[in-house]
Order: sequence, then structure tokens, then C-alpha cells
Amino acid sequence: MRDRGIGSGGVMGWFFQRLTGIVLVPVLLVHLLTMHRYHDHGLAWEQVTNLMINPYWKALEITFLVLALYHAFNGLYALFQDYVKSSGVRLVLFSLTVLGGLVLFIVGVVTVLSIQSPGLVGTAGKVLP
Repeated sequence: MRDRGIGSGGVMGWFFQRLTGIVLVPVLLVHLLTMHRYHDHGLAWEQVTNLMINPYWKALEITFLVLALYHAFNGLYALFQDYVKSSGVRLVLFSLTVLGGLVLFIVGVVTVLSIQSPGLVGTAGKVLP
């Protein structure tokens, strides 16, 4: 394989793969120790919703989502770059990777932002003042 140098764009992907891996470790530990601590089966839904009404936890979970998605899909794209020789097939795989990452990001953010405290929801599903 030909050496394309620092201007090829591969260095930034390599750097951010390492950076997200390093940052994911403490964020993952906070997530695991908070959401799965002291319980054999994790927290009950009410406990999760009580945590998630705090904007700090929502920001932490969205940060965790963004870092994990970038890390996973950038690694997948690196595999495509290394092992798929056809540029047309690589383009299709890259497009599917980006589309899949965007779908998972949207679903994750909508899920995190839509969580409300169980005590604030009325019988018709509307939030009470």
C-alpha cells in the first residue's frame, strides 16, 4: 500500500480513534458505576428517570453516545479502508456506515432527551405543571 503522508486524512482519524478511546474509559466507568451499581440487574426504570431529569446526566449520556458511536464507526470505516479494495464498494460501505451512525445518534438523543420523571407525567401522558 502506498504511503500517502500526513495530508491524506488518515492521521486525524487515527488520532481521534485514540482520543475517543481514552475519553471513553472514564465516561464508561461513570455510566457503569451509576447505572449498574449495587444491583444485580441494574437500576429500576424509576431510578433511571430520576437520574435523567438532571441535565448533567443527560449531557453525560449524550457524550457517552457520541464518543461510542464515533469510536465504533470510525473503527469500522478503518477496517473498510484496509480490506476493501474497490473504491465504489468502499463508498457504499462508508455511506451505509454514516447513515447507520446518524440513525443510532438520533434514536439515542431522542431517547435521552425524552426521559421524564415518572412523578411528572399525567394519566393522558401529558406533563403536569
